[in-house]
Amino acid sequence: MQKTSHFAAAELGAGPDQALQFIAQLGERAPLLVEEWIKSGNAAAVQAAAELGQGPARKVARRGLNVLKARGVNIPAAPRTGRIEQDAGAAREAWLLPPDSSGVEGLVLAERQASGSYQACFTFFREGREILRVQGGLLALSKLEQNMRASLGGAGYAPVRVPWDWAKFRIVERRAWHAAHKVAEPLGWMGTEKLLADPPTEAPQHPFDAKGLQSSAEETERLARDSASLHQWPEFRSWLPSERALQELLAHIGRKFGPTPPTAKEELDPILREQVAAATDRYFTPERRHVLANRMRDSALSVFDRLGDDAGRHVAAVIQVIRGAGLITNPPSDVKFLTSFFDKALGLLAAQQGGRLRVPIPAPVAAAPGEAAAGSAAPADPEDPLGPALEVAPSGDQPQT
Repeated sequence: MQKTSHFAAAELGAGPDQALQFIAQLGERAPLLVEEWIKSGNAAAVQAAAELGQGPARKVARRGLNVLKARGVNIPAAPRTGRIEQDAGAAREAWLLPPDSSGVEGLVLAERQASGSYQACFTFFREGREILRVQGGLLALSKLEQNMRASLGGAGYAPVRVPWDWAKFRIVERRAWHAAHKVAEPLGWMGTEKLLADPPTEAPQHPFDAKGLQSSAEETERLARDSASLHQWPEFRSWLPSERALQELLAHIGRKFGPTPPTAKEELDPILREQVAAATDRYFTPERRHVLANRMRDSALSVFDRLGDDAGRHVAAVIQVIRGAGLITNPPSDVKFLTSFFDKALGLLAAQQGGRLRVPIPAPVAAAPGEAAAGSAAPADPEDPLGPALEVAPSGDQPQT
């Protein structure tokens, strides 16, 4: 008994133009359709899949061409004329790999070739600074997507599609930074230069700004009051102040405690809140706020893709407040998103130390011979040179991590 095919007659008799459409629709079953074309001698469809297909279906088709040739089947010319030229614009794609905790982000340019593979350029950099790494190569779409996911690791968010010209301009802008500062570029540009040809002469609008998510002054103020909650999202969850800024905060807390530190929570908490606010104002200078706001805008593209308009509008409001912060009026410490950098860092440090935050206490002033040392309530502990370990309960303002 003859076995009945599971494919429709239109699929089995597909011409070269329909062949790619059918194998794209079938997904994992596409190689089975290609095998049917080989059995029936549909050389035009097999040739189209071999030249312009992707993945396993293309591999089966390329082997199938040899089978058809061995049978003496006439193989038509490859379907290249006109098709690639017509789709060249649509074959260019760009992605943003949102910033990580250290501010490193990536841009990926990929242009589809006649073979079906993509000429790709991965560029990793820090906002406003140097390019750290460049990788180029000819990749299948599946490998391209795999490499982007691997670059993000377990970040909890995905690459974001962005306009080609915007991505290209930013890469060229970073290269111009190297030229202006006479800093050598990393290697890896070979084969990618054509992707960067003819960049826009002026910076295109940021794709997040183009979404039109600005709010009224009242709405912006309302959204910004809940800005600490942004740290619960994966795009911002790992963002922390520098290690040096955290150690400076601990030193300031220790000096505020004095030689005889308080032990009651009602005495400790006001001091911690005061010093976190002061550390926030010291750390988030106008320059650092500018870089942070730009970095947040890039991450907001991922937030918008995952959570939609309301979440995107929330981030836009916080960015606006950060840009408008000053040193006297509207200080950075009034923005909960900024103070949460230090709240989160103290919470993580306490968790690493078993719930006990180690604060360096200033050594007592040496006393004159025959006099007691000022403020020395107990002899120094040689096993604990950093000072006493204090029990610090996480503040209610602290975002979950």
